[in-house]
Amino acid sequence: MSQFKEKDEESWCEDLDFSDMWWKEMDSYNPFQESFFFMLNYVKIMKRGKGLHMKKAVLAASLMLLCGCQTTKKETEKPLYFVFATPLSTHTLWLQAKSGMQDACDLHHIQCDWQGPIKISTEQMEDVIQTAILKKADGIITQGVIKKTYIMESMEQNVPIVLVDSPVEDAKPLATICKDFEQQAQMLLTDIEKRIGKNEHLRIGIQVSEQDFDLAKQQIESVRTVFKKHPGGFEIVAISESKSDQSRSRNEWISVLQKEKNLNITLNFAGESAIGCVMAREYLNMQDDLLIYGVDDMDDTVKMIKEGKIAGSIVTSFYRYGYDSVEMLYEYVRNGKEPVKELQPAQILLLNKGNLKTYEKELKE
Repeated sequence: MSQFKEKDEESWCEDLDFSDMWWKEMDSYNPFQESFFFMLNYVKIMKRGKGLHMKKAVLAASLMLLCGCQTTKKETEKPLYFVFATPLSTHTLWLQAKSGMQDACDLHHIQCDWQGPIKISTEQMEDVIQTAILKKADGIITQGVIKKTYIMESMEQNVPIVLVDSPVEDAKPLATICKDFEQQAQMLLTDIEKRIGKNEHLRIGIQVSEQDFDLAKQQIESVRTVFKKHPGGFEIVAISESKSDQSRSRNEWISVLQKEKNLNITLNFAGESAIGCVMAREYLNMQDDLLIYGVDDMDDTVKMIKEGKIAGSIVTSFYRYGYDSVEMLYEYVRNGKEPVKELQPAQILLLNKGNLKTYEKELKE
């Protein structure tokens, strides 16, 4: 009498022997292999039964083999791994970029890492990038404040890199998403002329995060280029650095405002700088007219715009920095689709009292 006991069709799987499923440990494992070995086990068992069972075995094996052949590309693709080398890992604005990155990565089932210093350090950012290259990350996102050699090395090692917020000259990344700095300067000049007229001579103080950054140099140069159109003339009388530190920003502005009594415009190109300028002005109890402009929409900046202490702030969507960068990398790595052009302009607007309630919607359009 055969040792094989006939069973109904719903319970035939109970006889399968999975002791040989060593192939799951193989680096090259795929679902087709599993179906193939599954079939061999089933035929081995059925051979111990009657002819009827052998016919069932052949039919079932054929169906399983067919199913294995239907494995989709997505099921066999290796999950992607992206790294965001942020300049400030806990800063409010950059956390918006992290949120955008995470949403896009979740959408495409991408593993992502968010790494970088708490206080700005290009050396630490470059270490993160170097490690990502060595780990053969599938893509890197970072701010354009690093040396171009790291960008070029990343691209040469087939690890595509996308820069956000600022470009790096001659670096040739996959793409750069950033503001058009001349457009930014024109928005500022237009608003200034609306407030004080076109014939007023402008004595300007500027604060940036780091003067050595290409980002800072390009923003200052754009002011010089665009403000030449102002009929009343202008001069930049002071340039200081915040080093991305609120207290330092305030102290730097105290020093500048004490020395330059006739300043009538301050342009603050670091997120904390407009706030620092307001704090310095209040500390010195200054009563004269001073138009303070900033960048970004941190909570304190928005509050001070409401209060009339800051005239306006150039804002863009940091969330879209993170989201759009992941999308570009995904399309390039997975589908071979390159960005239409290397430089991708970010949408910007001048935030003021008039658009406080609508600006977020405008940035999403």
